[in-house]
Amino acid sequence: MSWGVEDEQRRRDILELMDISARIVKENPNYVNEVKKSTNGCWMEQMYGMQRCDFCDLSADCPVREENEWQEYLKVNNIVVVKDDKNNIV
Repeated sequence: MSWGVEDEQRRRDILELMDISARIVKENPNYVNEVKKSTNGCWMEQMYGMQRCDFCDLSADCPVREENEWQEYLKVNNIVVVKDDKNNIV
């Protein structure tokens, strides 16, 4: 493969994503400009309506990965974040 994907399943997944992208743009050429921001900040969910962290490595500052790492850090270090009724940290 020219893009360096050796794993056959990963290759199929990327090809599927490319097909989805082609269909979306064919249906609406302005989709990229009109798409609404995802609720969790994931660009893949925003663009394709799905989240595939298993082969998404394009964003070094992925909010989903950052949140997972933060939660793991809290767990490992026995840190508990307490919030009040208004969701403010106390």
